[in-house]
Parts: sequence; C-alpha cells; structure tokens
Amino acid sequence: MSVVEKFAVEGPYDLSLSLQVSQGFSPGPAAESSLFQVAVRVDDAPVFMKVEQVEKEPPALKVSGDPTEKTGRLRSIAEWILFADLDLTPFYQQVGAHSVLGPIVQRLEGLKPIRPPSLFEMAVTAVTEQQISMAAAYQIRWRVVDAFGDRPPGAPEDARLVAFPKPETLAEATLEELQSCGLSRRKAEYIKGLATAIADGELDLKRLKAMPNDEARAFISGWRGFGPWSADYILVRGLGRPDSVPVDDLGVRTVVGEYLGDGSRMTADQVREALGPFKPYRGLAAFYLLAVSQV
Repeated sequence: MSVVEKFAVEGPYDLSLSLQVSQGFSPGPAAESSLFQVAVRVDDAPVFMKVEQVEKEPPALKVSGDPTEKTGRLRSIAEWILFADLDLTPFYQQVGAHSVLGPIVQRLEGLKPIRPPSLFEMAVTAVTEQQISMAAAYQIRWRVVDAFGDRPPGAPEDARLVAFPKPETLAEATLEELQSCGLSRRKAEYIKGLATAIADGELDLKRLKAMPNDEARAFISGWRGFGPWSADYILVRGLGRPDSVPVDDLGVRTVVGEYLGDGSRMTADQVREALGPFKPYRGLAAFYLLAVSQV
C-alpha cells in the first residue's frame, strides 16, 4: 500500500464523524477513527483504497491504494465518494440561527454524506432499499456483492471489502441467481434490466451529472422500477444535490415531523413545507436531522 497523494477538501470536514454517521445508517466498509477503507474499480479492475484525514484545519486527506499500478485515479474517486468539493459554510450560515437546526449543525460540524463509488451502485442501492429497512437492504446487497463482485489484492479477507459488480456481470446473471441473494423477483428484474441497458450501451448514467434536478428526476423515473422516491434518493445521495429530498421516505417524514413539527410523522407535502425555509439546502437539512440520532 503506497501513499498516492495528500489533497485538500472543502471545509469544515470531519471524516471520523462522517464515517460514524454512515455506519449508523447502515453497515458498510470497515471504518476506524479517521480511516476509510473501500473496494473501488479503476478501469474495471478492483482496487483496495484507504483514505485518512491528516489535517483538520484546513482539512486534508491522504489516499492510498493497492495494487499500486491502479492508483492514478484514486484521488478523484475519493473526492467523489467523500464529497470533497461540498462547501458546508453557506448551509451553516443559513441555518445557524435556527432554533432546531442551529444546535444540530454545531454539534455535527464537518459532517458530510458518504456516497457509493459509482452511480450504478447507487441505482442498485436504491432498488434494494425500496420498501424495506436499510439494514435489511444492506444484507441483501452484500450477498449480491459477495456473489458477483471482485475482491481487490491486499484487501483483508475478514472485511467486506469487495468491489461492486460490473453492470455486465449482473446483466449476465439469471433472475434465479439474483433472487438467491434475497432479492424479490421484481427487484431482480429491475436490477438485471438496468444492468443490461448499461452493458448494451442503451443507458449512460454519466449523463445525469450534467442534468438539472428536474431533468434528472424525469430521466431516472423513466427506468423500470424507479419512481419519485428512487429518483430523489439518487439525486441527493448519489449525485450530491443538496436541495433534493426524498419526501416520500418514511424515515424522512418521521424525523422532520419529530424535529420540525408536532412530533408525529408528516405527509410528503408537510415535509416540503417544513423544509422550505432551508432552500437550496433542504436535502442537507434532512440529512442532518437524520444524522443527529446516530451520534
């Protein structure tokens, strides 16, 4: 494992806190203190990547990888996963005086979401989490990864460090093989259909990065098995659009009602109204409300 590069990120940033919150939502790649370990793909080859926070102010990270000949693009991958370019300062300034969110952002200063390495993985994650708990979805998703993914050289055998399957691999899998991982028949069809469209060149997920929110939402909703919840989930967590909120999500409706309402679960319309004052950071506001219970 050789050091690739030390690089700055937009601050404030606390990698240790971000990992703690991420683990609280759902089990994931091994994390300890300010060390992030994950299996990623570089030119389709699996690579074991480590990221450490080496400075707090201004924040700086150090990325390393194995095999070393695949480390050229690791910095950009690390920046993508950890939202290195997300400047939290305008959000903090906007909500700092708020009676509820002000103390929460002060307590969680430096917290950023952690997203999947690829939009394909994010899309599959959205399918697996439809109408079941995140914890149950994670276990099903891990079985898919374990069955069809690739363990990179240097990754500890006792850790769940396996690169997410390529679209071509899941496209070739049978529905029965996917179902054996715990997926329902319908979810297996959604995932296989998405993977096949990507493998055949009919769908390019990279197009999403240049689309405005409404266009991206409509684009995602056109895929079989992807509705408004999935679209907004991919927008906020996968693409990092800080104003997007999956308002139909039961967890979001519950936590927004708890902190910004009368304590009862809100409707989707009530969530939109309650988060309205935090535009253009409504998604970040919802994320911080969800996160505060994890620390």
